[in-house]
Amino acid sequence: MNAPDAAILGMGYLGRPLAEKLFEQGSRVAALKRRLTSDDINLPVALDTADLNRVGVFQEAFWQQHWADKPVWICLLPPSALNDYPAVIGGWLALAQQFGVQHIVYAGSISVYGDGERVCDEHSPPQPATAGAVNIMAAEQLLLQSGVPHIDILRLGGLYCAQRHPLTSLLKRSSIAGAHRPVNMLHRGWAVAALYQAACTPGGIRVRNIVEPQHPPKHQFYRAEAAKLGLPEAAFDMADRSGGKTVTTAFDDFTIQAV
Repeated sequence: MNAPDAAILGMGYLGRPLAEKLFEQGSRVAALKRRLTSDDINLPVALDTADLNRVGVFQEAFWQQHWADKPVWICLLPPSALNDYPAVIGGWLALAQQFGVQHIVYAGSISVYGDGERVCDEHSPPQPATAGAVNIMAAEQLLLQSGVPHIDILRLGGLYCAQRHPLTSLLKRSSIAGAHRPVNMLHRGWAVAALYQAACTPGGIRVRNIVEPQHPPKHQFYRAEAAKLGLPEAAFDMADRSGGKTVTTAFDDFTIQAV
């Protein structure tokens, strides 16, 4: 795959490894984050900082200087990062249209399917049940209506890796619900690989679920992860027999395997 020059909105958990992967493959990369940290020094990226909640942020000079010539724009921002998520995504898309961007990759979430007990693929109707999921659905609609010829909406499963694992927060709780619900997880490495593949292979309008194919019960998944990490097991309420969704994909163009 030929790695394109790219601009990344959100230089964090997914943005940093994606930027590094693109750069290693010869891409010129621009990125935007809210504030700099010591880890940002000497990165091979045209890195700018800005508060996207601020009025007039899309008139800043760095958009023209570092973003206008990048053929692929990538959005990795979660709704929690913004006061008015749809409005900011809409302003960002308007700028993309102004610059003639041909390809946008958006990291969404399987939360748009809600929590009801069912099997979901890309043809299943969304049932967003949280404010965050509603905002993601609104952003998806803006993307699909933007007129940009290549749109990739990747609905990512629950993210984890050894350095930042949801087990850490579970260990602070007791009698955790949903012990027998299937998990829909996605290792950060596979998430970055899918985003990179999307950026390198424009293919019109694509909405894809990016989730590992195995869906063990939650208590089983986290027990195995605790053993890998050398941590205690999470305290699940094993009497809770409630079910949940299983997210699959109807497509074979993004191959994800468990790690």
